[in-house]
Amino acid sequence: MAKRAILALSILLALSSCASEEKAEPIKVKTVTGVKTERVGVMTFYRNATFSGTVIPSKEILLSPKVPGYLIEVKAKAGERVKKGQVLAVIDSSTIKPDVEKAKAGLKEIDAAFKELHKALLEVKARKKAAQAQYELALKTYNRFKKLLEADAVSKQKFDEVKAQYEAAKANLQAVNAKEAQIKAKLEELKAKKKQVEASLQKAEAYLSYTYLKSPVNGVVLQKLVDKGNLVSPQTPVFKLGTYPLEVRAYVDNAYFGKIKVGTPVTVKVAGETYRGKVVEVDHSADPVSHKFGIKVTAEGLKAVPGTYAVVEFPTVKVETIVVPKSAIYRVGALEFVFVVKDGVAHLRPVKTGETIGDKVVILSGLRPGEVIAVTKVNSLVDGARVEG
Repeated sequence: MAKRAILALSILLALSSCASEEKAEPIKVKTVTGVKTERVGVMTFYRNATFSGTVIPSKEILLSPKVPGYLIEVKAKAGERVKKGQVLAVIDSSTIKPDVEKAKAGLKEIDAAFKELHKALLEVKARKKAAQAQYELALKTYNRFKKLLEADAVSKQKFDEVKAQYEAAKANLQAVNAKEAQIKAKLEELKAKKKQVEASLQKAEAYLSYTYLKSPVNGVVLQKLVDKGNLVSPQTPVFKLGTYPLEVRAYVDNAYFGKIKVGTPVTVKVAGETYRGKVVEVDHSADPVSHKFGIKVTAEGLKAVPGTYAVVEFPTVKVETIVVPKSAIYRVGALEFVFVVKDGVAHLRPVKTGETIGDKVVILSGLRPGEVIAVTKVNSLVDGARVEG
C-alpha cells in the first residue's frame, strides 16, 4: 500500500513540473542600439600642479606633568610663543613641600650633631696625646724599677707604687682610645644617615620641581587642553606644543606619484605671501578614500599660524593617467560607474574619478588601459544588456 502511495505522489510531482515548464517564459535580454564605444587609453599631459595644504609645526609634542595634582595656575595660552624651560603651568605642591622641609630640618640636625662630634673628637685627641705621654713615661719608669727590684736596689713597696701608676696610665690610654673609636663610629653612622636624608631631599626637591610644568622646546602653544583647577596626572596632556621651523602638509593625486620626490622645488603661498620651498617627505601609501598621498614641504622664512590654509605649486610635471569622456560616467547618487563592453554585453563597473580635463575625466581606479567602454546612451544601459552600435 505504501509503495502505491509513493508512486502516485511521484507521478503528481512529475505532472506539475511539466505543467510549470510549459508556462515558463524565456528570459528577455535588453538590447540597446546606437551605443558608441571607445577603447580606454592613457593620456599624457604637462601642467603646473597646485594642491591645497595646511601649515604645520615641524614637530608636535603633548606635554604632561610628571606628578599628579591640581592645576593652580596656567601661565600660557594657545598661540603663544614659548622658550625652552619656560614655566607654562603650576601644580599644587602642598603634599610635597612638607617632605622637602622635613628633609632640610633633618640635615640641619645632622650638621649640628657633626659639629658636636667633631668637637668631642678634637677633645679626645688632646686627651689621647696627654695619656700617651703619661703612659710612655709610666712604662719607662716601670721598666727601670723592675730592673732595680731584680737587683735589690729598690724596695718592693716602691716598685708596687710605680707598677700601679703604670697600669693606671695604661688603662687611661685604653679608655681614651675606646672613646675615640666610639666617636669615629658615630661619625660614620651620621655620614650614612646624612646620605640617606640628602637622597630623600633630592627626591623631594625633584618632585617639587615637577610641579612646575616647563616647555621642553622653543616653540608655540598649539592648544591648551586643561583648565586651571582640574586634577592632572602623568597620563593627562595639558598642552600641545609645536616646534619651528614651520612646514606645509599637502595631499596630492595618485596620478603624480613617482613624479614628485624629496628635493622637488615648489612654491608655497600662505596668506597672500609667496615662499620658495622644497619637498622633504613623500608618503609611500595613499589614503584609501581620497586616493591621494601626503607630502611635507619646507619653505624659507615661512611665517604663519599653524593650521593656516596654504597652496603648494609644483613646476611643470609630466603626467600619464587614464581618462574617459565625461559622457561615459553613469552616476547613481554619489556612486560612479562605467559600462565595460565585452563580447557585445555591457557590464556595470564602479570607478573612482579625479579631476576633469576639458571633456575628459581622470579615472583613479576601476579601469585598465585597453578595455572597451560605452560612451553614449549610458543612462539607457543596464548590467548585462546587449549593445549594438
